[in-house]
Amino acid sequence: MNTEKVAFDIISLAGDAKAELQKALKLAHEGKFAETQNLIDKASEQLQQAHKLQTQELLTREANGEKLSFNVLISHAQDYLMTTYTLKDVAVEIINLYQILKK
Repeated sequence: MNTEKVAFDIISLAGDAKAELQKALKLAHEGKFAETQNLIDKASEQLQQAHKLQTQELLTREANGEKLSFNVLISHAQDYLMTTYTLKDVAVEIINLYQILKK
């Protein structure tokens, strides 16, 4: 798979995960906690798929000596993936706080 395709796939998966996390935060704010865990789980799965692409299609190939073309698109994909991972961690904490406040 070429690096541009990998980058677009990572961006797409991370974007979908980000959307799920934003929905989960909105539902938590509304006190609909039963629905939030499914969205967090879905986002986690999407992030795992993106991380797998990053690892198998970029890091492993590079570690095996293959020279990959690096470009701004790959940089953006890496950045978007990592910021979405951070959003997930923060979203989980915020949802936990909402649950405490709603008790």
